[in-house]
Amino acid sequence: MFKRKISTLGLGLAVFLACLFLSGCSEKPFLTQDGSYVILSISPSGMTQSEIIKLPWNTNSAVMQNLLKECSFVLSDLRTPSATQDPEVKAPLKTTILQTNFAQPKRMSFLVDQKILTLDVQSLQIEVEGANVGQVTINQTITLQGINNPNLFPAFEAVRDLVHDNN
Repeated sequence: MFKRKISTLGLGLAVFLACLFLSGCSEKPFLTQDGSYVILSISPSGMTQSEIIKLPWNTNSAVMQNLLKECSFVLSDLRTPSATQDPEVKAPLKTTILQTNFAQPKRMSFLVDQKILTLDVQSLQIEVEGANVGQVTINQTITLQGINNPNLFPAFEAVRDLVHDNN
C-alpha cells in the first residue's frame, strides 16, 4: 500500500515536471530571460510613453504566448522597406511598439529578402499599431518590414487588457 502511494506520487511528480519543462523551458525566439517586455506609445505630437509588461506569476500565460506567436509570424519573413512605404498616410498616427531587450546578445537568424541573416540581437522592436504595422527594428539600427499580420494587434490588445486588469 505504501509503495503504491510512493510510486503514484513519483509518477505524478514526473508528469508535473515534464509539463513545466515542455511549456516553459523550451527555446522561444522572442522570449527574454525574465519574460519582460516594454510597450512604447508615441502620440501624433511625438510624445513618448513607455509601459513595462510584467505579468504576475499567477497570470494566464496563454495570452502572452499568443502574442509571441503572432510576433514570430511577423518575424518569419522580413524585407528591406521601400522608400515610399505607405504614401496614403498623410496625418500622423499613434504608433505603438512592442520592445524586448536581452541582457546578453542572443544569436538569431532571420529570413531577409529571401536570404538568411544571422545577428547577435540585443533589442528587438515590432510596430503593432501605426503607419507601418509589422515594422521590425533590430538593435535599434536595422529597420526591416515584417509581415503585416492582422492578428498581431488583437493579440497585443489582449495582453494590454490583461496587464491593466492586474494593475
